[in-house]
Amino acid sequence: MQISASEQVQRWLVSLPPDSKKRVRAALRDLQSGRGDIKALRGELEGFCRLRIDGLRVVYSQHPGKVIRLEYADCRDVVYDTFLKVLHRGRMPND
Repeated sequence: MQISASEQVQRWLVSLPPDSKKRVRAALRDLQSGRGDIKALRGELEGFCRLRIDGLRVVYSQHPGKVIRLEYADCRDVVYDTFLKVLHRGRMPND
């Protein structure tokens, strides 16, 4: 599977401390193979999944052609509420 990331996810990943960045990159490699602590989201976020890496979360979607789109990432405490606000504003965090 191919992974593409929104600009927000790219900036977030660059801003992480080295140890966290290493764990996230390893989890993303696992995600490409369909492994990892993944879960389909429900409610308003139905259609998206999450990847859990300790206290961090990456919200992603899967697209035809085996493409995984990393939509939004942050710490567990704020990721879902913040991503919902972005969705309600009618703009996806891709660019």
